[in-house]
Amino acid sequence: MNERPKEISYYAHEAEMARVEAHSWRWMIAALIAFAALILTNFGWIVYEIQYQDVVYTENTQDGSGVNVMGDNNTWDKNP
Repeated sequence: MNERPKEISYYAHEAEMARVEAHSWRWMIAALIAFAALILTNFGWIVYEIQYQDVVYTENTQDGSGVNVMGDNNTWDKNP
C-alpha cells in the first residue's frame, strides 16, 4: 500500500489554478453585488418609511359620567 500519488503535469495544475481563480473572482463579484443590493434595498425602505412619520397626540379625558373619551390634541389642525 505504499503507492505514490499520481503526478500531474505542470500545465494541468496551472489550468486548474486558473479555473479556481476565475471561480473565486466570480464569487467575489456576486458577493459584492448582493451586498450592494442589500444596502440599496435597506436605503429604499428607509426613504419609503420616512414619508409616513406622522406623530398624532391624543388625550384621554373623562366626561361627567365617568366614561373615558379619546380625542385629538392636534394643535396644528385647530383654528385659533
